[in-house]
This record gives sequence, C-alpha cells and structure tokens, in this order.
Amino acid sequence: MIKPFWTKWSFLFKLRFIFGVILLIFLLLFLYLKIVPFGQISYSRDYSSAWRSSKGFISGFTPAERVDLETSEVPAIIGDPVYFSVFTPRTFDQAKMTIVYRDNLTIDLPIIEAGVLVDNIVWRYDLKPVDNKALDYLMLRWDKLEENGLLFLQKEKNYSSLADWEKDLAKGKIKDCSNVSTNCLAVYNYTPPYKYQIANYQPLLPLTIDQPLRGAHQFYLYLKDEPLHLDFSFIDQNLDLKPAPIKIILSSENGIIDTQIIDDPNLNPGSGQMEEKKVTIDKRNLSAGIYKVEVKITDDMIIKKISSSIGRLSFIHKIWPVSGQGNLKVYTDSNYLQVKALSPASLQTISFGGNKFSLTEAYRQFDFYSEDGGLIKEIKIAQDDLILENNGVFALSPNALINPSLMKVDRFFSVKMPVKYIVAEYQKPKEVNGFKVATVEFDLKNAYREKGKYNFMIAVPGLKADDKLNDNLEIYKINIEFEGRTLWQKIWQ
Repeated sequence: MIKPFWTKWSFLFKLRFIFGVILLIFLLLFLYLKIVPFGQISYSRDYSSAWRSSKGFISGFTPAERVDLETSEVPAIIGDPVYFSVFTPRTFDQAKMTIVYRDNLTIDLPIIEAGVLVDNIVWRYDLKPVDNKALDYLMLRWDKLEENGLLFLQKEKNYSSLADWEKDLAKGKIKDCSNVSTNCLAVYNYTPPYKYQIANYQPLLPLTIDQPLRGAHQFYLYLKDEPLHLDFSFIDQNLDLKPAPIKIILSSENGIIDTQIIDDPNLNPGSGQMEEKKVTIDKRNLSAGIYKVEVKITDDMIIKKISSSIGRLSFIHKIWPVSGQGNLKVYTDSNYLQVKALSPASLQTISFGGNKFSLTEAYRQFDFYSEDGGLIKEIKIAQDDLILENNGVFALSPNALINPSLMKVDRFFSVKMPVKYIVAEYQKPKEVNGFKVATVEFDLKNAYREKGKYNFMIAVPGLKADDKLNDNLEIYKINIEFEGRTLWQKIWQ
C-alpha cells in the first residue's frame, strides 16, 4: 500500500517529506530534553575520552589555578576547593553523583567531599562524603556495625546494636565514657540524639561585642530560664553594586524559631556612602539548651555591634575581625588555626596557644598548629582584617566560649586520639581497575539554581596549589542522575 503512494510522489515531495520527518524527530527530541517528561535525566562527562560526552552540560573546573590540565590526560585537582556547574532544562528534586577518580593525595589529606550550592549569599554548600581515609583505616581495626545506613565503630565492643548505644547516649551516659562531650565520641556526617547541657549552670552578665566583624557569621548561645535579647547594628559600606540584604535566623535542635529579614533597596550602589541598619531579636520562655544564630550578609556588610542578654556566645568555625584598631585577643577551643590576611597591612606575627607564627603573604591561607594541651587557646593579633578559621569555635572572652559540637572525623582527626566510639553516615568508595568510584546523593529542593545551572563543589580540605607538593586528585568521570516530578505530576498537582 505504501509503495504505490511513494512511487507516485515527486522527487521534490519525497525530499520535503524526509526533511519534515527529520525535523519532527529533532523537534520531539528537543521537547523531550527540554521538558524531561518522565522526570529523570542523566548527564555524564568522561574526561579521559576524546568525545567527552555531556561537555556542554557539565562545565569545566574552576578556578583554573587549582586544576592541572597539562600533566595528566585528565584534570588533576591541586587546590581546594574546585567548582563546576551543570545545566539542566528544568528543576529537579534530587541528584545522584558518581565520581570516578584516582587518589594521589598525601596521608595528611584524608578527606574528599562533594557538595551542591544551597545559599549564594554566604556561599554555603551541602557537603557529602566521598572518601574518608581515617574511617577506612578504623573500619579494618575496630568492631564495625552497619545499621540503618549508619556506620558504628567501637574500639571495644560494648554494644551489640547502634540502637542500644543511642538509647544510652540520649540519657547522657555511654559505657566507658565519663563525659560524652569530651574526646570519647566522634561523628562524621551525622548528628546524634544528644542534648548538650552545662552542669551547675550559672548565667553570665550580658555581653556586648563592639569589635566590628565583616561578612556572614554564625554563633552558638546557651541559656536556661532567661530571656533572649539580641541587638545587631550593621554598616552597609556600599562598595560594590550588588544589593546587601540582611537575614538573621534563630534556631534550635527542633528547627527554626525566628527569621528577621531586611531587604536592601540598593539606592547607593558603589557610592561608598555608609548606611547603618539595626535588627532586634527578642524571645522569652525558651527552653534550656543550645541555640544557633545565623547572620547572612554579604562581605560588603559589617557587623558593627552585637548586644546580647546572654553571656555565653561563640562564633562557629570562623571569625573575621575588621576595624584597623588591632591589638585583639580571640579565644578558641581548637589546636588548629587557618589564617588569611586580607591586605598587606595585616601581615604580622601572631600568637596562638603561646606559639609565634608569621603571616608573610597577603591573600594566602596559612595553617598553624599549637601544642598547647589546654582546653582554651589564646590568639593575639596586632592588626586585624584577618579571617580566622578552624574546626572549633571562637569567642572574644574565655568565659563566653562554648561548643556543643562533638568531635568530627575530619582532616584534623587522628586515629591516636582517645576516641572510643565513632558514628558516621558514610559508604567507603569502591575500587575498580585501579580507580575509586564513589556515589553521593543530594537533596535539590533547597539548592540554589541560577540561569538553569546547579553549582557543585569538589573539596579536598588542606590541599594547596602553591605548596610545591606532587599531590592531586585526578577526575576521570562524573555522572549525575537527576530526578524530579514527571510532566503528569506537574500537570495534576
């Protein structure tokens, strides 16, 4: 039946027909890739292949100075962290990333993580574990249990299940541990059912922090049977052209309690004309315990002053003092300190835990370690405009120092520490034909997406491009499977 019709058609008509069919196929394919009607799509980039599939969807690694493209057939990450983006035609709910890599890292670089950008103001990534050599080492030597997706390691087998251990932890007592909050327990990518409490708590006098701090900060508070009152004073420097909104979030272990937002009309962008803004948080009848305050602002903003009715207030992982006054004392509970001078005028010799360390280059991160065995280490700086970071907390008074976080199996962790229990949400990467293969999953519902792109990170904490060491992480392949609602679910919901 078809053949007679085909033979009757003119050559020009046949040509138009074939062209129309090809055009229809391309149109349907385009619509499929654009709409993704079944809610699932996968992008893959094979860096060892000449074709490098999905190159147009998965971008290259940045910044360029942290990636070696010359030495190996594949990109080698030589500095931490690196970023890449993935273009998707629509939003998705979750993503599964598989990384094929070769590890050429030194023993003091035990951690590899991957993350997706969730907050573009404070540049925060939701990080997931790719590789943790400390856990891999202890899994071969300690008693190991895997339960409900969690890894439970015991130096000595005191529990037959993770559930039994968690019951004791909820009571504040676990076997062979005199104090849970000390070095007895370490965690990784896991928050245990443990409520931090201060024994024999006595309130301190209200605290005023008039040391200006630049950019986003977050801090812990501890209170018991007392109201919470926080007054913030901010300075918008208007040095750049972008809006500088203020967002302050008060939360507890049970979730967000209050959110204060001040939008920026951006009337004086780039003018250098300073604007002062104020925010107040006032809460009563809060239950005893730890509270967290997140101050989300851009680096164009200065926290001029914080007045707190609570005397115990510690900044989490980072503090960035600025003022030009200098001669500042800061206190921390960590033996490690990362310091970066943001101007040549800030180069100096600092004191950390009684030891002297020199900052000899601006915009370079220096890592310092103190042998001080005390619980609190003092940091003395002659000039500020320094970013101080570590895996602990910072305070401007030793009495204000408080850290409810348990020890983490991070790059500062040592297998020689007196830890007796470790709980982690972690899967050891597989080894296939001389390569390592790791898979991580991300919740994209709250991920930041701009111009059709999700932004991802690969982190190797401590890896430096300028240390002249031949250590790197070779990336051979990245595959990302996206999943979301189908076209029919979108229509009917």
